[in-house]
Amino acid sequence: MPMHHKLLMFFYPVFILIRKFAVMLRIISPNRLRVLIYHDIPAVEEARFEAQLRWLTKYWNIISPAELEAIMLGKSPLVGDNLLITFDDGLISNRVVAEKILNPLGIKAIFFVISDFVKIETPLESRQFIAKHIIPNSRLSDIPKAWKNMRLSDLSALIDQGHTIGHHTKLHSRLSDCLTDDELEDELVGGSKYISTQLGIDINHFAYTFGDIESFSEAALTVAKCNFQFIYSGLRGNNSHEVSPLSIRRDAAAYQLSDNEYRVFNNKLLGAFLEGAADFHYKISNKILDSWCEKN
Repeated sequence: MPMHHKLLMFFYPVFILIRKFAVMLRIISPNRLRVLIYHDIPAVEEARFEAQLRWLTKYWNIISPAELEAIMLGKSPLVGDNLLITFDDGLISNRVVAEKILNPLGIKAIFFVISDFVKIETPLESRQFIAKHIIPNSRLSDIPKAWKNMRLSDLSALIDQGHTIGHHTKLHSRLSDCLTDDELEDELVGGSKYISTQLGIDINHFAYTFGDIESFSEAALTVAKCNFQFIYSGLRGNNSHEVSPLSIRRDAAAYQLSDNEYRVFNNKLLGAFLEGAADFHYKISNKILDSWCEKN
């Protein structure tokens, strides 16, 4: 574990106290809305993932996508500590944990899927797609053997269970590398329309790939805002009423091992992130993203 993560865990109780004093002195608002990102939840992590969600429910009000929509659009007040759960990439473990863990806990999440990945029919093709697009320049042997895609039937089942499907581009492309409007339209709009048509739903939520500011662009935001009401980054931060629905911040809740397997963060480490301990690191990137939103 990196030393800075160990320090964040050690100082987690201090971060809680600092925030409490800041709220008492009215330096910051007592109300928060943060969004978590998960990806694959391997079978060996299911128990830990469930325990983490149960731990989070002690301190946070885990809201539904519909509740987030109402808050971000100003239709409902932001009151208390609110948390939304999201998953990126559309791996089959997402449906597994939705049915085994999320549903019994009454948690509704957003699943951001890659439209061309959804179309794949075999496990080998699925892993080949991941090696080429999701973890670019990887070898097939680098991709965990259990990784495969959710298909339309899986997405339909999630919708029936009350979850929300969002778009995560057509090919998991880095949108800052798309240099023409046609490329952006294909990645953002073409794939979304396929999912929307096949499932008979409107898709209002979009998360751009890789999550950092270098992987997005003002041009991509311009295209995305014409097709989605809510746009999500991978930049940590609190989504106060000053934050645009086009620049929703999200906190990564897991890390990858050298073999690409995901592991959920230690609760104290995740707690430190949710207390805003690392938000300063994303301040400049969030300002850039907000400036693009203001122009749009």
